Amino acid sequence: MKLSLVESRLFGRICYGYRRNKQGLVEIVPEEAEVVKTVFGLYRDGSSLEGIQNYLFSQGIPSPSGKAQWSRDVLNKLLNNGKYTKGIIKFEEYCDVYFLKGENCRNPNQAKVVKTYAESDQRGIRMGIRPDQREVSGACE
Repeated sequence: MKLSLVESRLFGRICYGYRRNKQGLVEIVPEEAEVVKTVFGLYRDGSSLEGIQNYLFSQGIPSPSGKAQWSRDVLNKLLNNGKYTKGIIKFEEYCDVYFLKGENCRNPNQAKVVKTYAESDQRGIRMGIRPDQREVSGACE
């Protein structure tokens, strides 16, 4: 899959799982896209960042920088990156991980994330964060 010229221009910095072709269009790197899907799947199934880190190391999958071991920081950034909804994972999968990460947050002062509604094939997506009963919609758009 390739993004359009306009989408490619707006895409910004290329992240793991994507590359620019000779025409400057953003396209998916299939092998890396499978790793991204695996990371999201493992997290959704309850694996910790350390567990995912150990799994990738045991499978011999190098980090984006080519190191043998993935850092938890890199995995966290990957899971927080909404660009992966452009052809690698579904919007719902990204939002599932977003809300799981909110539930797993160790900082008690951070806003509690509450899932209210998520459908990527409809306009008017309703999702939000509820800090102290004040709802802020559109947190995952």
